[in-house]
Amino acid sequence: MALFSFLFDKHRDKTVLAIAVILSVLMLNLEEESRVHSARIISSFLLAPVENVQKHFADLDSLRAENDRLREVVAALSYERSRLLHFKKERERMRNLLNFRRDSHYRFLPCEVIAMSSNVYHHSVTVDRGGRDGVLKGMPVVGYRGVVGRVIQVFPSSSRVILINNHSVSVSCRDRRSRVIGVLRWDYGNYFNLDYVSKDEDVAVGDTLVTSGLGKGFPGGFPVGIVFRITDEEERVSRKVRVVSMADLGTVEELFIVMSSDEWDYSRIVREIRETGGEF
Repeated sequence: MALFSFLFDKHRDKTVLAIAVILSVLMLNLEEESRVHSARIISSFLLAPVENVQKHFADLDSLRAENDRLREVVAALSYERSRLLHFKKERERMRNLLNFRRDSHYRFLPCEVIAMSSNVYHHSVTVDRGGRDGVLKGMPVVGYRGVVGRVIQVFPSSSRVILINNHSVSVSCRDRRSRVIGVLRWDYGNYFNLDYVSKDEDVAVGDTLVTSGLGKGFPGGFPVGIVFRITDEEERVSRKVRVVSMADLGTVEELFIVMSSDEWDYSRIVREIRETGGEF
């Protein structure tokens, strides 16, 4: 080891030249096929650092391009955040001037369906949350995509939820785009009719319907369904608006009970997310 250290530290150039000459002489004495194979091995060994450097720079270029794209996304999101904060403050000022109540947010209690009851006229489910969890009769119930129903019976450890696909249930809805209001009534399956919409009101195929907040059944702003067909009948002054539910009411499994609303406290929400280990 001391000899190699001496040769490479003190006489590196001469040592490398001597090794190259010896290898060349040895390769000249080999058969042609062996010489080609040996040359490939030596060249791959000698060029490995170069290839690694090339790969490093290729990866570096890829990272730079990705970093540029991420910078664009961050800039766009920062701009959108600034606009939203501006609109939020403007809205708060307007509501204060008009003496409206402050914005509220809702707590969502997750629950699972443990039983289903279904017939031609009545559809309901039983969930695994009840009075011990703070559930009260009349609380709305939503799924991942939209409104599902509301609580009609409360037991200590479970609750019964009537789904919106019942003839006895009607939901006041608002067209998210045009703000037109109608009453949603179940027809069959996941299909509904939006009643009390006149021919001169602006409702179009593809519009999203959300709860209007009128009445005490459901708070405003929760998605309900999408308009997929509109028919104008000559003998009627109203339009026949067909709607498909956002939630698949026949296969509900995990739901959320909408608990009582609290005043919007941004700092408290951020604190709760961080305390539970989440990122914000």
